[in-house]
Parts: sequence; structure tokens; C-alpha cells
Amino acid sequence: MESLLGLLFHSIGGFSSGSFYMPFKKVRGWAWESYWIVGGFFSWLIVPPIAAYLTIPNFVEIISRTFLWGIGLILASIVLVGIGNSL
Repeated sequence: MESLLGLLFHSIGGFSSGSFYMPFKKVRGWAWESYWIVGGFFSWLIVPPIAAYLTIPNFVEIISRTFLWGIGLILASIVLVGIGNSL
């Protein structure tokens, strides 16, 4: 059963990777930077939270609990860099 699940996930990944380039046929007049930033915006910022919301139970609650931890860790790393630079 696990092998079939792995095959299913690889098939979904292959389909997603191959279909990423389909809309680019419609924007041939654009500069390559423009359509890559649009594609990246959707694939890195829009689709992952939507997919997580649809597949993870209590996703909003989990994110609301962990969001401040993430900010705290970022600020702590900035402080450690500052301490390292001052030494």
C-alpha cells in the first residue's frame, strides 16, 4: 500500500511540475523575468497555503499559534548576529 501511495505522490508531483509551464504559451510577449515572478508568486505564496488549508485539519489554528514563534526566532537570530558582530 505504501508503494502505491508513493507512486501516487510522484505522479501528482510530475503532473504539477509539467503543468507549471502550460500558461507560459499564452504570454510569449512577456519578458522571462515577468512570467517567472508570476509563476513563482503562485507556486510559492498562493498555492501552498491553500493546499495546506485543504489538507491539514485545524490549519488556521496551527498557524495562529506558531506565527509568533516564527517572528520570535527571526528576531532572536538577528540579535545573535548583532552579538557576534560586536565581539
